[in-house]
Parts: sequence; structure tokens; C-alpha cells
Amino acid sequence: MEKLLPDQNRMEVLSELEKKLSYRFRDITRLETALTHRSYVNENPHLALADNERYEFLGDSVLGLCISDLLIKKYSDFTEGALSKIRAAVVNEKPLAELARRLDIGNCLLLGRGEEISGGRSKDSLLANALEAVIAAIYLDAGFSRTRSVLKKLMGSLLNDDSVQLQHHFDYKTALQEFCQKAFKTAPVYRIIDSSGPDHAKVFKVEVTVADRVTQFGNGKSKKEAEKQAAQKAWQELHNDEE
Repeated sequence: MEKLLPDQNRMEVLSELEKKLSYRFRDITRLETALTHRSYVNENPHLALADNERYEFLGDSVLGLCISDLLIKKYSDFTEGALSKIRAAVVNEKPLAELARRLDIGNCLLLGRGEEISGGRSKDSLLANALEAVIAAIYLDAGFSRTRSVLKKLMGSLLNDDSVQLQHHFDYKTALQEFCQKAFKTAPVYRIIDSSGPDHAKVFKVEVTVADRVTQFGNGKSKKEAEKQAAQKAWQELHNDEE
């Protein structure tokens, strides 16, 4: 089937998205397919268009592989379990939908009337799926290496040590324990050095020392929370030194 190029107005929309992606398609019809929802295809059978569901299927796998590749190179001392937790947090529907919103993918979608009326352009599930389809379009257009580079730029903030994903889904105390046992043959030592405030709202300050090399501090409403913060700071310092 001959591929029909989008009209001038549509090309302007796609060109704006290319700028936000920092990627220019060799075949722009791939991006158009990635943004075509099934509801639009069903309501416009005369256009003989393909919807983006096959791209979503491929994009899900490409995204998982790219993030796995970035994580395993960035965190060489993380266990498989830790890497899996971080990857699951990063490729979750919510962060993907948020990224799709920053790219304004919702306004680029071709939707049927019913989906349009029901607010499809702002649905997390639809946006996340569309982003996966766009990732597949880049992969089909340029291959794995280029797709990984695009994703590294787009999703880099989600992979930083102080990102919400790592803070909420990664166990820094366990990571620090494993790192110290491996590198120094000893465990980190935690010590409460201060507590203040009334009993119902105490704030604890904890010190963690690693093999007389690193000392960091953490504050929290509980000993556990303070230890977690101290462990994160110590792990990051050791990790940066290792790099």
C-alpha cells in the first residue's frame, strides 16, 4: 500500500513533536502511525490507515530494553532485583504519561469523536501507550542505538540518584550494606546523634559511617527514615567516588 504523506497543517504538528523529541524522522509516516488511535481508524475506514497498536506492542519491549541497558551501565553494582524495581518504576504508566504530556503528545493524536469527547487526550493509559508507539516509530526509523540516545535524553531525570523513582522504589540501606561488604568487608555503622521535638512529632538525626572513609547524616520523623536518608547520601558519595 502506498504511504500517504500528511497534509501541510498536519506536517507542522508532527514537525513540532520532532523538535521536542530531538529526532527527525526519515519516514514521517511512521510517526503519523504512532499517533493514530484505533478509534480514528474505525471512524475513517475510507482512509485505509493503520492504528498504533502494533507499534505500542513493539515500543513496550524497546523501552524496556533501552532502560535496562541504561540502568545496567549506570549502576554496575546493583542487584538484578534492584534494577528490576527501578525499571518497573520508570516504565510505569504514570511517569510515561507525564513525559507524554511534556511532549504534548495528547494534542498530536488522531482520535475518533467518541474518544475525543470522553477526554482521551488526557488519559494516562492512552498517553503512555502513544508514547510507547512513538518509541517504536523511532526504533523502526533508526534502530536501537539511536532510540536509546533519544530516551536517555528524554528520561534521564527519571534515572538520577535523587529522582522520585529511586527514592521511593530503591532500598538504599540494603544497597549500602551490600556495597560495603563487597568493597570494605565491613558493614555501615548507624548512630543516633540527636532527637528533638515533642513525643508526637520527634525529629531524629542519624549518622552513618562507612569503614572510617565516609560519614553522612540523615534527618527524619523516625529512626528508619533518618537512616534511609543517611544511607542514600553515603551510597551516592561512594558511588560517585567509584565513578
